[in-house]
Amino acid sequence: MTELLAPAGDIEAGYAALAYGADAVYLGLQSFSARAEATNFTPESLKVFTAYAHSLNKKVLVAVNTVFFDEELPALIDTLAAVEDARADGVIVQDLGTARIIKKHFPSLRLHGSTQMAVHNREGVEALRDLGFKRVVLARELTLDEIRDICTVPGIEKEVFIHGALCYCYSGLCLFSAIYAGRSANRGKCVYPCREAFGVDGETKHVFSMKDMAQSENVLLLKEAGVSALKIEGRKKSALYVAAVTDYYRAILDGEKNKAVLSKKFAAIRTIFSRPTTSLYLTKADNRKTTDIDIVGHRGLPLGTVERTKKAGDIRFIRFKTAAPVARYDGIQIDLPDEERPFGFSAERIKTGGRDVFEAGAGSVADIALPPHAPFIPDGAPVYLASASAVKSAYPYAKPKESDFEPAVPVSVSVSFSETALTASAEGVSETVEGTFSAAKSVETAESSARKAFEKAGGTGLLPTTVAVETNGLFAPMSALNELRRGLYEKVSALVAERRAENAAKRKAAILAAEKAPTVSVKAPAPRFIVKTDHPSVLSAFTAEDWNNIAEVVVEPDGDKIPCPDIRKIRFALPTVLRASDALYRKRIAGLIAQGAKKFEIGNIGGLTFLRDAKADVSFDTPLYVANRQAALHCLELGASRFTVSPETPDPSGLFAEFGDKACAVVYDDPVLFVSETCPHASLAQKCLKCGGNRQDEMTSRYGKFVSVMKNCRHFLLSEKPRTRVRENAGAAVMRLDFVLRRHDPEKAVETFRKVLVAVRSQMI
Repeated sequence: MTELLAPAGDIEAGYAALAYGADAVYLGLQSFSARAEATNFTPESLKVFTAYAHSLNKKVLVAVNTVFFDEELPALIDTLAAVEDARADGVIVQDLGTARIIKKHFPSLRLHGSTQMAVHNREGVEALRDLGFKRVVLARELTLDEIRDICTVPGIEKEVFIHGALCYCYSGLCLFSAIYAGRSANRGKCVYPCREAFGVDGETKHVFSMKDMAQSENVLLLKEAGVSALKIEGRKKSALYVAAVTDYYRAILDGEKNKAVLSKKFAAIRTIFSRPTTSLYLTKADNRKTTDIDIVGHRGLPLGTVERTKKAGDIRFIRFKTAAPVARYDGIQIDLPDEERPFGFSAERIKTGGRDVFEAGAGSVADIALPPHAPFIPDGAPVYLASASAVKSAYPYAKPKESDFEPAVPVSVSVSFSETALTASAEGVSETVEGTFSAAKSVETAESSARKAFEKAGGTGLLPTTVAVETNGLFAPMSALNELRRGLYEKVSALVAERRAENAAKRKAAILAAEKAPTVSVKAPAPRFIVKTDHPSVLSAFTAEDWNNIAEVVVEPDGDKIPCPDIRKIRFALPTVLRASDALYRKRIAGLIAQGAKKFEIGNIGGLTFLRDAKADVSFDTPLYVANRQAALHCLELGASRFTVSPETPDPSGLFAEFGDKACAVVYDDPVLFVSETCPHASLAQKCLKCGGNRQDEMTSRYGKFVSVMKNCRHFLLSEKPRTRVRENAGAAVMRLDFVLRRHDPEKAVETFRKVLVAVRSQMI
């Protein structure tokens, strides 16, 4: 069965998803979630929701899909323990360090690879399978043919997004927000700089602002392709939105053929929240029509276009023919020329045929009053229904009595009566209520009353499985029994909580002890230097003396001869994004392996599969995100000879000290802010400009100036200038300088190398 997977940013959205046909729900806790600013779940609400979902034979997946730092390991252990305690059906991860902790210490948790891992080819899927992952969330950029091919990989489930917001960049490869706003997308705190206006080719437009994905026409094709789960994006959206989108795709999957029914359901979605939509590259590679370059944010359901504006007294009205019903107090939005956001207002007065009405039906000519502050509205301006009372009330859902699904600890209770006291005990705890108790008229009734009193345990977290009563022929009033029960259960609940906390603390301490970094007091040696480039000509200007200071060069194979005096110093880099369509690169890599090349660098987990049979010396590049000790250990356990420390690591000194020459620091580079299949120039021109897929241009935004690079029709955005980070990486035994993507003058590259060399050595004096 193909699973329909819906989002839940809070428990209300979760209930809505289940009510409207989701087979599974994915959500996050309040830490380590890629939607950090959603409401998210507490451990307690996760338990309740998971128990409720399981009662319906539905699944719950938990996203623990951000990069973590070493000081956060205790909190990560708490989070994973909460997921395990709730008996969730899977945990979605990005960080290789998180995956390592799960595999070693939480083996009952089912590993799912997040889309933040940027898995975009069958090799990446095979690599995750071999690492013990049970499911992978594929990159959104893939074509249907690529997905069909990937679905032939056995032993691992495949999940794809079918609806919701799109990132311009491959998920997990974006550094823009982290570098320019200090809020990392890999930490769940992206500020969405892709939605900003950028100056390019003489115009200022939102060339990176993606339309929303809607695979309405392709859902059944994906199901036929063998996809295991169809995923709806939207953990920051409302329960109403989740209900409507889930209901729509449930209808398609269940075989609804009536176009009018489906059209009405999709119209409801557009009214709640909708940008213009795209199927992205699933069935055709058209990177001209995936962005909304003029307007950002929610638009709504198209209602029509303004025929004219007229004035009645002090009130201005817009007139248009309505494509859908519009009622009083519904939200209206209008696109305005040269404005990046629509003008919105509430329809407080509606006229048809010159008469005030509560609702204008579809197909009627309506006059809607503008608010006093409204701007000039030109004829022909598009009008949208941005919210509707009818839609808001169209998706009711029942919620469970949450106390029925609160997890309970089974206990056995014993109760005994004496003439002067009542005593109850459970779990080695006892409680007494003193009084004067006389003979019972009916021993059977006295025992039954006591048993019923102690079977009431709602809200205590306890489940009385047996209640043994010894009345000794005495009677106790219900008030005394209730008092006795409350006192006992309060003590037992406290004891259970204390035991649980003690056990969790012991387990946590054991994990932390097992993963404690060794004490390292060895002084760091003088660093070795690596030069990386995708333009081998950069290496031509280095002198013999320079080469004496270069331990290794890392190059992307481009067919040119590499001007390196010592072939043993050459390491070949696989591009981070290596699609099935990148045939030339694949051929070059295969050729290098066939020729006996043994040193490679990878920037995506799929590289492990590419090099599986090569018996190669493999280093891991920055996009594999080693920001903590656990990720470093996992890389080395996977056979890496060296890893590159993530530039987002706040204090890499511990990694440098422990791992020595196995840890590489990038001290000069152009960090890739965006990497995308969408061409901004084609988006702006609405046609391919036939540039041959290779060009370099300047861009601007409120964040500053940037360099736009098209390389083989893939887009990369760089900062205006490269950055040098010598001081931040003091103590590294291996330092790398990158001359990648930007057009680097060989002489200036050599000058930069020498300056960095001097700066590093001056620090060591």
